[in-house]
Amino acid sequence: MPDFPDSSLPRQPPAWEASFNAAMLSDFRDELAREAGTVTPGVDDTPYIQYAIEALTRDRDTGYSGDASTPSEIDVPTTRFFVPGQGSQYQNPQPQWQPTPSTLGPGGSAGIPMPVPVPVPYPTHPQPAVVSEGTGLLEPFRPDAAAVSADSLASTLLKGGHRPALPNEWASVDRDAAPANLPPLIFRPRVLRTGSLLFFATLSLLMVGALICSAVYSELHRGLLPYVSIYGGQYFLFRILPAILAAGILLYAQFIISTMFRILPFARLASDELEEREGAIFNDLYIKSFLWPQLVGPWQVWVPTFVVWLMNITIPLQSSLFTVIWVDDGWNWATVQGVAWTLVALYLALFVSAIIIWRYWATMEVTGLMWDPRSLADVAAIISDTNTAEEYRGTQIAGTREGIRFALRRQANLKLGYWTWRDGRPGFWYTLGTPSDNTSSAPVLDQLISKSGGGGGLKSSPQDKEKQGMLSSTTRGGLFSDDHHDMEISPQARYRYLPWCLRNNQLLYILVTSFVLLLALLVVCFLPSTRVTTNGFIPGLPAAPQRGAFSAANFLWSFFPSLLGMIIFLLFQSLDLNLRVLQPWASLSKDYPRGARAEQSLLADYAACAPLQSTFHALKNGHFRVAAISLLGTLFVFIPAVAGGMFMALTTPDDIVRMFPNIPALAIVLTLLVLYFIALVVLFPKRGHFRLPHGVTCLAEIISFLATEDLLNDLVFKQCRSREEMLSKMGVGRGTPESRPRWLFGGGHGAHQQEEDVLGVRRAKRFTEKRKVRKSQIRRGGAKGFLV
Repeated sequence: MPDFPDSSLPRQPPAWEASFNAAMLSDFRDELAREAGTVTPGVDDTPYIQYAIEALTRDRDTGYSGDASTPSEIDVPTTRFFVPGQGSQYQNPQPQWQPTPSTLGPGGSAGIPMPVPVPVPYPTHPQPAVVSEGTGLLEPFRPDAAAVSADSLASTLLKGGHRPALPNEWASVDRDAAPANLPPLIFRPRVLRTGSLLFFATLSLLMVGALICSAVYSELHRGLLPYVSIYGGQYFLFRILPAILAAGILLYAQFIISTMFRILPFARLASDELEEREGAIFNDLYIKSFLWPQLVGPWQVWVPTFVVWLMNITIPLQSSLFTVIWVDDGWNWATVQGVAWTLVALYLALFVSAIIIWRYWATMEVTGLMWDPRSLADVAAIISDTNTAEEYRGTQIAGTREGIRFALRRQANLKLGYWTWRDGRPGFWYTLGTPSDNTSSAPVLDQLISKSGGGGGLKSSPQDKEKQGMLSSTTRGGLFSDDHHDMEISPQARYRYLPWCLRNNQLLYILVTSFVLLLALLVVCFLPSTRVTTNGFIPGLPAAPQRGAFSAANFLWSFFPSLLGMIIFLLFQSLDLNLRVLQPWASLSKDYPRGARAEQSLLADYAACAPLQSTFHALKNGHFRVAAISLLGTLFVFIPAVAGGMFMALTTPDDIVRMFPNIPALAIVLTLLVLYFIALVVLFPKRGHFRLPHGVTCLAEIISFLATEDLLNDLVFKQCRSREEMLSKMGVGRGTPESRPRWLFGGGHGAHQQEEDVLGVRRAKRFTEKRKVRKSQIRRGGAKGFLV
């Protein structure tokens, strides 16, 4: 703790204390209370009280020494405001200072203005991490008792009951208190609006009605239509079309869930409840896979997610919904009663889930969004005025999400919405921020690379040191090159991360497995000794229909091929999603230092697109691999839909029941499987540009690369009221492609890290602009980008 000021020495109070002392002297309750609180009668102890309040409100841990690792001064970012009554004009007003008695001229008139300088807040330092007993997990940071004690002291001594606001403190603007000319933060994507969700619920009800009608009619009339042949339109109607309809509803449901996952973190950050906002920046923006349920968020989110996961079984069930039974000396198509009523229950659950989703989003007063944050540019516009950017220093090289969570453990009151000055100055702005100015947070690199004996390390508990050891193990290995004067990030750290399904070993396993299965299927189908296309095969189960039109052989060889095809389809969905997520980053890294056009990088929204929509967007931007993989990722849903109708039990002339294939359906499935293998081969080469230091599937991971000084100070993203306005500032659709700004992902220099490469997204400099060259690069014979 700092030494308490000695009253025997002459003290020159800082200039900013004058602005507080006048208010405090007038805000004390009464003379009796003031005299009761006086330590030395006759001596004004207001400066000492103010000092005590400030000492209590700032962090008590002063572990960092004043070496080069700690910033010597705090840069207060320039902020643009929405000024009521001035429309969409962009203003940058400075605080208006009222003349004090010391600045008044003779006769009480205002003389030369003498503004009181803005006080630089005391540096704040990370609090020791607390490890929960028995779990080993780091508990989120919460404000300690010092701030509560300070507020309690202020409520005892001051009339207003609260300490005076510091000049750099922000205040969240309530929804009802926001000026009418500010855009409301209530945006919802179209798929989550009432019309879309009611349409989806109607589709579910129509499917329920069709299933009930077919089941009841088949039971009452002992069948539906006479059986003709294994080929023709009738076979397609009963064995393939129901599964295709189920596939369409499933894709619609998956898109609704994916959109909810993408919007939920922003909606949580805009909540008024601190518990709701806590940890929201670490929520997944993209569902990892529909092969296994990912249950997160409130029950209004995870219950529909679980139901949609259950709906994966509807395609195999629809494939086995109809079979043939013997009625009055003839075969008739009939509905399998057990399968039909199981599907009715599933689609009723889907209908209820649609109503739950509609109710949840329709009653949400604030989502925190002006428009749909589909791309990196949208996130950059949201954080362009944030006051938490300094806390992301060093998180670019963290290897895991837990490492970033540890670095950001002090962000306990993060909120998305409109902000204003706490001390009443005019101005409103929209961003992701905290009430207090945290621009002086301790750099993460000082925690990871503290020098022994230098006093520059973080004073922490043994639990802190253990947690720092875990963080260092995920970030320090291969962190910097041997030349520490350059502090260049080594290739091991720069290209550390790649999604699990896109890594060499895993992708090679999937490739080899798919090749073996495809080869085995071709051999079984066309080898003369096992040619099932003409000879068929023994089903292994009774084929005669039982009560309820259930045939064990037909059910098994309809359900099992469709279920296997469903697993193949869902596995490829994960590959497709990860490719669409990483493609914008690959575009930013590929043409370093020339950069990429905004449409190909910052504005690429493939991960937020509906099925087939990403294909058209990728073709427009010249990303042909993404277009092909995205198209196939949707078309592969026909593998389970058609595979369930490939085989049917038929009786041969020698009265033996065998399973025979429908040749057109078998040909379609084999063609899709060949395309599946080719798609895996296309995915294998040229994945180096997809590599990053860590993942980019949550807001914290994305912001760690976007919170660079260059990008935050770029006027393109400042105070955009709509996405169209942001696109106009970025030059989209204007001029020639060569004249438009280009963007890159690479190294640059920050204000506090003159000797360190700051990895992040920034505008590419043209060849006519002056580039910064470090002395060490001159010694080596030239400046070059550290990305290769």
